[in-house]
Amino acid sequence: MRNLLILGTLALFAARVILSLIRTGPVLVADEMGYLANARAIAGGIGGQMELAPFYRGGYSLLIVPLINLSSDPSVVYHLVLVLNAALAASVFPLLYLLLTRFAAVPAKIAIWAALAGAVYPAVTVLSQAAMSENALFPLACVWLLAFGGLLAARDRRRELLWGAALGASAGALWAVHNRMIVAVAIAVVGLIWLTVRRRLHPAASALALAIIALAFLGAHLLDDFLIAHKYGGSATDELSQRTNELLRFGSLRTALANLVGQSWYLLVATFGLAAAAVADFVLRARRARDSHEERPPPVLGILLALTALLLLISASAFSERTRPDMLIYGRYTEVVAPALVAFGLAAPARARLTRPLAWPLLGFALLTGAVALIRATASEPDAANRWNVSALPFVTVQLGPGILVGAAIVALAGAWLLVRASALGPRALGSLAIALFLAVVAYGAWNPVRSSERAVYPSGWTSPQAVAHAEGADAIAYDLDHYDTIGLYAFQWFLPDSRLTLFHGNSQRPASRYVLSGGSWAREHPGSGAKEIWSAVGRDQVLWRLARLHAQ
Repeated sequence: MRNLLILGTLALFAARVILSLIRTGPVLVADEMGYLANARAIAGGIGGQMELAPFYRGGYSLLIVPLINLSSDPSVVYHLVLVLNAALAASVFPLLYLLLTRFAAVPAKIAIWAALAGAVYPAVTVLSQAAMSENALFPLACVWLLAFGGLLAARDRRRELLWGAALGASAGALWAVHNRMIVAVAIAVVGLIWLTVRRRLHPAASALALAIIALAFLGAHLLDDFLIAHKYGGSATDELSQRTNELLRFGSLRTALANLVGQSWYLLVATFGLAAAAVADFVLRARRARDSHEERPPPVLGILLALTALLLLISASAFSERTRPDMLIYGRYTEVVAPALVAFGLAAPARARLTRPLAWPLLGFALLTGAVALIRATASEPDAANRWNVSALPFVTVQLGPGILVGAAIVALAGAWLLVRASALGPRALGSLAIALFLAVVAYGAWNPVRSSERAVYPSGWTSPQAVAHAEGADAIAYDLDHYDTIGLYAFQWFLPDSRLTLFHGNSQRPASRYVLSGGSWAREHPGSGAKEIWSAVGRDQVLWRLARLHAQ
């Protein structure tokens, strides 16, 4: 098993590194630029102009900081970030294996296949191709579950202290990476207090864990303040308060409830029903333990399901006003637990007995699919769907109309039926089939958004503005918001590591620099500026101009 574990981890790492070779730079903006600019600011460089963007926590960026100074070429640094992502994603495999074997009593011959299937969950591969915080959340969620399992299994003071420290550190790290992981902190705090009150945990271990969480909160707060001062002009929107206020409106609450239905449906479809198998395993084992005093389900499974439920609530509430079709079934916020759900679903001891009572689950799934399709049919979201946020959907994306959702449900149902049939052939056959299903989705769900986004942002013939800006000594560039382009402001900003950007409106304000990033019509609109084009983005109306006269209109 050890050799298979090592080979599997290396293979997963290599596959994601190879996929990253087609990449050039950020494509998911402003998200990627937020985390990359964080790292650049922490490393002592120019943090970037992010005043118009949401605030991005600095936890994931801390992992990127050591890479910033390894090269002066932003493209090289970006590829190093993708290599780091590949390593983080590959670590999910051994972490899941340890979780199943040590704290869920799963035999090694079953755990190895279940963990591998969880590690090839499509979203893990897709998001490894972007500088997004999920790359840190995937392994951190596994570490958090391991720490919880270790604390619950500890039988002496020393182990309690060690596992308590690990739980506090992992919970604090999750919070520092993304604020939605406050739910993991809440579960950890409640669990520590409950275990202490029930005298199952020594107060010293609980106090240590809570102290580490408190220190992590303080550290994250100080880091946030630093980033806000260096990137956001000294202030950033309180996203949590803003979304809470929006949610209190009746229409927003109704939308959030619809999102909860849609996003729960997505988690079932994206895992080919394995998330439901994990829930069923927990419920059935808990019922049998209550009725016949059999062994209870592993506590870490219950903790995983609690985390899943709370993340679904957080994610559903995050989109009180939908502007894109994918927001109804948005998966990215909850998919950090999907690998573990897949692993537990495949390892479920009761899976072979799920062939009998399938009528009611099938009816429930059909009704759920009908409800999601109906909600989508009666909604109107004008923007295009974003495949990155539903990357494990086992179907084409297009505009995610009702027909697409029904088609995805049928594919997921067929995959679930095959898994049920394969369960009679043993763990290797079951695990291999699950891996094959996920790899088929990766072939479309990973290659399609990665390739299409890359080509849209960096078409053939695109060149970086870095060389021109460096040769010109353009240490300051004014960005014209009257020719605002999301890619131009954020993605191209990554390739200007030595230039400080300022924002202005070209039709009513004077630029604060002789170098202006605007549209191709700047010289015509400002004939007195003596503007000369020194760089232009292929396929995009974004041009870097050098002005002959500073402040000229």
